[in-house]
Parts: sequence; structure tokens; C-alpha cells
Amino acid sequence: MTLGENIQTARKAKGLSQEALAEQVGVSRQALGKWEKDTALPSLDNLQALAAVLDVSVDVLLGTTQADGTPEPALTLETLRTLLEARDAQKRRSMRLWGGAALGAAALLLCVLVGVAWQYDRQVDALQQNYQMMQEQFSRTQSELSAQIEDLQAAVRQGEATVLDWGWQPTGRVVRDLDGTWAPVTVWVTPRTVTDGMTAQLMLAHRGGRYDGTTELVDLTPGADGVYRVPGELIFTVGETVELSVQWKTAAGTATNENLGTVECAEETFRPEIIWGSSGTSLAYGYRTREKDGQTMLTLTQYPVELELDCPAWMQVQSVEVELRLDGAAGEPAAEIELTCGGEWESGDRSGSMWSGNFLDAGTEDGWPYEGGTASFVAHVTDSGGNVWTDTRPLMEKS
Repeated sequence: MTLGENIQTARKAKGLSQEALAEQVGVSRQALGKWEKDTALPSLDNLQALAAVLDVSVDVLLGTTQADGTPEPALTLETLRTLLEARDAQKRRSMRLWGGAALGAAALLLCVLVGVAWQYDRQVDALQQNYQMMQEQFSRTQSELSAQIEDLQAAVRQGEATVLDWGWQPTGRVVRDLDGTWAPVTVWVTPRTVTDGMTAQLMLAHRGGRYDGTTELVDLTPGADGVYRVPGELIFTVGETVELSVQWKTAAGTATNENLGTVECAEETFRPEIIWGSSGTSLAYGYRTREKDGQTMLTLTQYPVELELDCPAWMQVQSVEVELRLDGAAGEPAAEIELTCGGEWESGDRSGSMWSGNFLDAGTEDGWPYEGGTASFVAHVTDSGGNVWTDTRPLMEKS
């Protein structure tokens, strides 16, 4: 019988399970199972522990039986040591094999790490190249910006304007209150050269009027069209002069100042001038009266009406209407017409236009009933800001 079979026989004779025997010997059940199956050999210490627990000698556990039933001489401890040393040698060979496998795995891992490191070096080189390209591009942009700044500064030194154009216009109705006449306005400035990150501030110095002696500093907002505008509203009052200047500041912090000009806020700055009959035809506006069927009728000496508008350059005229009033300002007009524009022109900071219409139609051949009073034409000029300007032309009775 083999060692494993002897251990199993002695265990069963003792009435112990594998778990109980393994626990008393101090090994795992799996180790004991391998001993009984002869797939592993116990150490000398474990063999002596087994013999003690099973109440047999070590020779009994190591003994065997010949085919004829006679017992074979017991295996000596020296022979057991030889077997155990052979087993240990086998373990050392296994360890060397495992060590070789581990060495091969380490070599493979090293190759993988070398490949990863090589790929990482390539990525680092690519990043360095991109960084160098970005530095070169930044240097070129900085050089271009510096050149533009130098050109701008040179233009200022040589007396060239940094402003291509500028202007102002009311943004709402002209107000007349106890403090005078004033209007909300906006200002816009177009620079000759625009650079990335360039900012602008508008300076306004008020001379005369309700804000006499005050100075405003307002940030200008750039638009997609390159024009810088006041984001809110400013106030211009009749009777003052406003001096305007602009300061440009580059992204690098270089500042350049330039005067824009002045705005003389007189009455005519905020209103049109209405000129009657200025076409050179000597229109003699007037009226005549006659009796018809016991009633006084009024007829016009000139049914066509023509007038000229002299307006500030900022003003956009929307409509011109003329009323015929036979009782002064009271009551409803006897008739009214809307004039049409017959031509426009510009002159400095003013613009002109000609407007005409006709009161003659089939319903006015005999004139209008008249009970006495003041006869006059009243013109109403409406601009794009909703302002309405009125002027009256008295009519004289003709013989």
C-alpha cells in the first residue's frame, strides 16, 4: 500500500474525518486530501504529527505489503528523508520554471512599457512643436499689432486723424420744460483703424446751459460694423456748447486722444426752419370772400402750397401736412392736405427739402363757408423721432 492509502486506512480506523484529522495535525483539509491521494508528500514533521494523532508508528504509515501478503520491511527515516529531499528538489525546479516564466512576463511588460514611453515621447514632441508654432503665431500677431500701434501713433504725430467720421442725433422727443429745452441724444464715432481689443471713451465738456462747467466720460461700445456708439443717452440743452473728444486705448494699454469738435445747441439745432413760398414764383398767399345764396364763402388766391424745410443734418422728416383754418386755432380745420417731397439737398451740417400740395378739388370750387375771423395756413412737420413742429402762415384778404 502507498503512503496515502496507509494514512487513509489509519484515519478511518481511528474514526476521523479528513476535516477532523487535518485540524488536529494543523493543516488544511485540501493538503490532507492530496496526501491521501499520493499527489503530494507530507513533511517529516507533519508525518510524525499524523502518526501521533492516529496512534500508529511512522513505520506503519510508511509500510507496505507484498503480493503474497508478507510484510515488506518498513521504510526507514533515512529513506523518507531521501524521498523528501527529492520532493524539495522537484519544488526547486518548479520554482526555477516559475521564475523563468516570471522573467519572461517581466521582459514582455518591459517591452510594453518601452512602447508606451516611445508613444508618449512622440506625443510630447508633437505638443512641443504645436507650442512652438503657437509662440511663432503669437509673435507674428504681436508684431502686426505693434506695427498698427506705431502707424496709429505716427498718424497722430503727423497730424492725421484717427477718426474717420463721427456724428450725433436725438434719440427721442425734444422736451420743453421749466428749465428750458433739451433732448436725449446719442453720439457715434468711426475710427480710421480698428485693432483687436481696442476700447474707446467719449469726453464731453459742457459750456453754458444747465450743465455749465461739467465734464462727462462715457465708454463707447463697438459694433459689428466697426462703429463705436454711446450705449445709453446723453442730454444736450439749448443754449450750451458741447466740446467732444475721444480716447482710443489699445489692448497693450497705449492711449491716443483726438478732438472731435463742438455742438452749438441753439434753437435751430433741434428744429427745422419752415420757409413759405421760397421757390421764386412769388406765391401771394391770400383769400377773397363773396356772397352766394346768402352765405359768405372764402376762396384762396393760390390753391397750390409750396414750402421749403431747412433742417439739422440729423433730422429725418417723415411727413408734412398743411391745414386751412378760418377761425384761428380753434375748432376743426376747414381743409387739410399732405405735401409731397420734390427734392432734397445738403449744405454743411444742414439739409434742405422742397414740399408741395394743392387745396383745389371738386368740393372746393365755390370755396368754404366763412363767418369772419383769422384765416391762416398751419404747417405740421413730423420727424422720425416723433417730434412735431408747427408754423403758421397768416392769410391776407385780397381785393
